Amino acid sequence: MNYQLYFSPTEGTKKAVNTVSSYMKADFQEVDFTELKVREKGLTCQEEDVLIAGFPVYGGRLPQVNGLLDHLHGHHTPCILCACYGNRHYDDALLELKDEMEKRGFCCIAAAAIVIPHVYSHILGAGRPDKEDEKEIKIFAEKIDEKLEMGRKISVDVPGNIPYKVWNKPERAPEKTDSCTGCGICRKVCPTAAIDENFIADPKICIQCMKCVRQCPAGGRIMDTSQQKAYLEGNYKEPRKNEWFL
Repeated sequence: MNYQLYFSPTEGTKKAVNTVSSYMKADFQEVDFTELKVREKGLTCQEEDVLIAGFPVYGGRLPQVNGLLDHLHGHHTPCILCACYGNRHYDDALLELKDEMEKRGFCCIAAAAIVIPHVYSHILGAGRPDKEDEKEIKIFAEKIDEKLEMGRKISVDVPGNIPYKVWNKPERAPEKTDSCTGCGICRKVCPTAAIDENFIADPKICIQCMKCVRQCPAGGRIMDTSQQKAYLEGNYKEPRKNEWFL
């Protein structure tokens, strides 16, 4: 069995992972680790399986979610890594992902740093992966298939530093507004179960992924990201290229 696993609160990472799998010869079953119940159920892969693992980059790191990969296990399973980021940089996230996957029994045979839309900006990474990106992804996928057909299970080198970059996440979270209707969708979709029965988010648990803001049908949640948006758009507007490691 082949799996495409992702953590994708605003679906940019999901799109990138789906694009990679769409150009590979085999079929892949989706596993959405954005959902807490799916993470708790977990996934165990065998040696003959193939896993594509895609995660967004937050502050140059993997999402700092308790138990994010605790129930994911491999048995020398070939794995393709995708660190998906909003056009600033992926810093140490790809190396961190490789380290975490190899601890869990996966052999990381290929990796990619793929640009996706930034959660704080409608400009950074807008529309990515686009048609030009898809051309590169197609070549990447074809080379992975070649590796798999040859049975090559050689761990790929990826950039990054140890110790990993420290993400000083501000302790804040989206707040409910007067538009809140109490429908409960925000609680249902929150990847970290950070929102209580009064629809108040715990800033210590919230990872500021913006899923509750994006999915509230009444526009009843908001977080002021104008300062971060201005900084990012002022310094990282030039489109970055994807990076491929084989």
